[in-house]
Amino acid sequence: MSLTSVKMSEDVWLTCFTHSFSSETEEIMGLLLGDVQHSKNGSVTALIWGALPQPRSDRRKDRVETNPEQLTAASVLAEISFL
Repeated sequence: MSLTSVKMSEDVWLTCFTHSFSSETEEIMGLLLGDVQHSKNGSVTALIWGALPQPRSDRRKDRVETNPEQLTAASVLAEISFL
């Protein structure tokens, strides 16, 4: 399965944009929350409805890591959002 298109809200785009400029000299990471929509014509669209920027827990230039606690909290938020 490959994506045909991606749709995201303006709020999600602005969250990603702001996160990227807040640490423009470093790599960043975050989680996108959404759904996959399959259409009858075979196209597949990712519908992104949430963004969770993750702060770096390791400041070395060759590492982009986050705390397990932050990932767990993001996972819980995603589960709650699906309900």
